Amino acid sequence: MLLSDLEDGSSVFVDANIFIYHFSKASKLNPASSKFLERIEEQKIDGFTSVAIIQEVAHRMMIVEAASILPEIKVKDLVRYLKTHPDMVKKLATHENIPTKIALFNLDVLSPNLETLERSQQMKRRYGFLSNDALTLQIMEDLKINNLASNDSDFERVNFIKLHKPSASMSPS
Repeated sequence: MLLSDLEDGSSVFVDANIFIYHFSKASKLNPASSKFLERIEEQKIDGFTSVAIIQEVAHRMMIVEAASILPEIKVKDLVRYLKTHPDMVKKLATHENIPTKIALFNLDVLSPNLETLERSQQMKRRYGFLSNDALTLQIMEDLKINNLASNDSDFERVNFIKLHKPSASMSPS
């Protein structure tokens, strides 16, 4: 299903890639993702995300920023480079306001506790997901949220959720 198919009044968990497309103005998925987030901001849809997702978005946008000012470093080598060049990390700033910008969308930002994190380990075994995706599933299951806004096709193998993806053909109207 598409993000645009999500009915007003629905509850949806928002995955990291939707925010990343929104903040990446050149992305072909920016218009659909931004329009979707506007619907949450206007409270037409009840949006949820987690602190873990926001941290992931901030980290990934920091890497995007680093890649733009360090074109000589391969993207796969950027994290290692930044770990060994803390002065360069200090110069990266545009990603710092990501949490504040996400908060402006009127989402419920969830802070899962240790018990939720522990139970999410079962999601790894059940669906073969990595840690952040397993935690997202656990939060969704706990809150009985069955709509997920994400472009991650791995979620298609989860029987208790409906995956809503952005479309490049959606106009920004």
